[in-house]
Amino acid sequence: MATSAEYRLGEYPFGRGWYAVANAAEVGREPFNVHYFGQDMVLYRGESGRVVMLDAYCPHMGTHFGKAPHSSTSVSETFLEGDSIRCPFHAWRFGPDGACNHIPYHDGPIPPAARVRSWRVEERYGIVFCWHDPEGLEPDFDIADFPEWGQLGWVSWAGLEHLCDLQHPIEIFDNMSDVRHLDHLHGTRVKGYENEYDGPVMHQREAAAIVEDNGQFGDTLTTLSGYVGPGIAFGHFLELNAKEIICATPIDDGTSRLWQAALMKVPAGMAPEQAEQVRRGFSDSFASGLKRDGEVWATKKPALVPMQMPGDGPFRQSRTWYSQFFNPRTKTAEILCRLRGIYTAKGMPPFTPMPEAAE
Repeated sequence: MATSAEYRLGEYPFGRGWYAVANAAEVGREPFNVHYFGQDMVLYRGESGRVVMLDAYCPHMGTHFGKAPHSSTSVSETFLEGDSIRCPFHAWRFGPDGACNHIPYHDGPIPPAARVRSWRVEERYGIVFCWHDPEGLEPDFDIADFPEWGQLGWVSWAGLEHLCDLQHPIEIFDNMSDVRHLDHLHGTRVKGYENEYDGPVMHQREAAAIVEDNGQFGDTLTTLSGYVGPGIAFGHFLELNAKEIICATPIDDGTSRLWQAALMKVPAGMAPEQAEQVRRGFSDSFASGLKRDGEVWATKKPALVPMQMPGDGPFRQSRTWYSQFFNPRTKTAEILCRLRGIYTAKGMPPFTPMPEAAE
């Protein structure tokens, strides 16, 4: 395990961005405890339906909001009251803004310090995302867009599948530059590849022949993929009419959680039940590929400074792009000005979309 400082990413241990923290179905009218960014938080769904995420420890005496299920407060009807939650120890009540708004045995003013951090969360695509910013600023980019989710004509994921917990998320991110591992770990034959960096979005475009059951290379699969910030990756498999989301969320400085899910366009005339089976097959296939990578990530040493060959792929440029999220926003323009145009790997043909894959 290595930390962000050891990877020389920047001033902060955790990057600025949107991160998955739960599936929406997991969050209800009781605390759902999570640990990310080196700290404990509690999620719950308010009476209004909104998802709330607060730091987990009451400022009164340090009680964890979600870890005393047999408290008289925890089993009472007022434990979750409106959109607020009460501490199981002394029933202090905290609103979705993190401020204490009621102390049952105190009639005077509530101390201003009686508050916990309230996290900005968004519920989209059956997933709960939170905004993490070490500077405490508002989001400067949006969650990756999957406009097809939940739309007629598409069969969508219900939530993310947790694949594994691994080391620093940069080891997962490096896959976006590591074009050569596709042939040797996944058994494809890459025919064209390129990376491009556009502010908070990284794009990867790839055309590769896929391996058939007989071991021969078959049709070409065109993939448009990338990252939006450091926590959410997307993949559009053009010939399959399928899309994938991959989420990597830091647990502690040097460890991360990896999730994945896929959706697809319903082929004409296919029944909903069959379409879901096909979607599940696509998702399982994509997850299987990630699990091959996971076997390597789980046991490899941290690649603090890769011994890079010219044909490996644009690791340096990608890590430069990634570093913008680990530094103050005032440094973003200076970091991004080092990246110009489109990058590929020595000896690798440039990406050329297949005519039948054009949108």
